[in-house]
Amino acid sequence: MRYSFACTMCIVLLATCGPTTENGSVVIPTHDAMATDTITAEWPGYYTGTLPCADCPGIETTLWVRSDSTFILQQKYLDHDDTRDGTIGQWHTVNGLMTIGYTGDKPEFYRYTDKGLLMVDEMGAASTSDLNYTLEKLADEIGDAIPRMRLTGTYTFKADAHSFQPCGSNFTWPCAAGMDMGEEEGEPLVTFTNADLEKAYSNAGKKEGDPWVIEVICTMGMGVAMEGDGADEYFYLEQVLKDAGQCP
Repeated sequence: MRYSFACTMCIVLLATCGPTTENGSVVIPTHDAMATDTITAEWPGYYTGTLPCADCPGIETTLWVRSDSTFILQQKYLDHDDTRDGTIGQWHTVNGLMTIGYTGDKPEFYRYTDKGLLMVDEMGAASTSDLNYTLEKLADEIGDAIPRMRLTGTYTFKADAHSFQPCGSNFTWPCAAGMDMGEEEGEPLVTFTNADLEKAYSNAGKKEGDPWVIEVICTMGMGVAMEGDGADEYFYLEQVLKDAGQCP
């Protein structure tokens, strides 16, 4: 099956396409009147900014807060590796603050402001330093594919179907290896194929249906629906970096 690059430019924020839990349910957090008496928090959106870093000039941060209760966080440490580190999970609201982070770990807390999201402590108090702790809200939605990132998750191959569940997420997405330019453009963008992915899976000693926790370079975008007509959101695995053993 070929996956069109043009298709990845479809809107990726479709709540009905892509990730599902085991029982198929999606929990959508409610909106809260927070931050000030006059601002109502409209959490879903696309946020970006450069946050403080202890040993580098800053952390270039991009956060997609999605209306299906999922978030996609990408962070690039300036003057370090050029590849963004990804984190995917579910966001929640607690006492008027939004929480972002891995399930089971202490999350980061954000307060909604007229500029976007302000990082605060669990009591809602902001830092008193002059450093920037705000992620500016650029849009309520985006229409592009999610850019390339380094991510750890569980890959499974079963019944000729590929799936990927990011560590820290309760959701599983269909996935495919590489990404094609499409019939019109010809050559593939990434030469890594499903056959390469299946071979790596087998070489790791995995049998059909076995979970395999790996660190990958990947993107996200729309592809042909696994069942029926329409489109689903996919992970496109461009490279397997290593066997991660288990999720952090």
